[in-house]
Amino acid sequence: MNIVLLFFCIFFLIVIILAIIILTSSIKLNISECNISNFENGKRENKTKRNAKIYLEIYLFFKIKVAKIKLDKKFFDKINIKKDYKNISKDIKILKSVKIFKVIKKFKLKVEKIDLHAEIGTEDAVITAFLVTFISSAIGIICHGINYENVHFNIVPLYQFGNIVNFKLNCIIGAKTVHIIYVIYILLKKGRIDNERASNRRSYDYSYE
Repeated sequence: MNIVLLFFCIFFLIVIILAIIILTSSIKLNISECNISNFENGKRENKTKRNAKIYLEIYLFFKIKVAKIKLDKKFFDKINIKKDYKNISKDIKILKSVKIFKVIKKFKLKVEKIDLHAEIGTEDAVITAFLVTFISSAIGIICHGINYENVHFNIVPLYQFGNIVNFKLNCIIGAKTVHIIYVIYILLKKGRIDNERASNRRSYDYSYE
């Protein structure tokens, strides 16, 4: 009985420590010198230039930095994340179908700094207009209620050059770990419900055969 009680106490202590860590920790995304461009001197370039320094910083008690992870090609190769961005129209439809602004609000992001200049163009004027509106609205929601002295952004649509991107960004954005975990839980729960509904619809269709 004493051994069971000891294990229970240890387990309870671990749970308390984990709870304290989750409730008092935060994660910051630090992006500097981010430049993505295939547009220079008023014309489209054949190659897209990319350069960025991106770090994920983890803080305990919201102030003590305990980890700094560099998010570069080697990092994403290790975790095997791949994405094909050739079909931009499909990606736009996905963004439209998701209540992305509500998701952004649930993160309760804390913006310490945003300095963004972007020139965006696609072969479809409607998609170009949507991207400009979407990015501007998302930044407005993220930056709501913060000191605008640290926020500078300018999104310019380009309609006559085809697929163009000229993107320059420096920013520091943070969120409490507990809010990140909550959003992940909500998204996973929604995905599971959608899968169950799709499965039920298929079963219902087969019942007529």
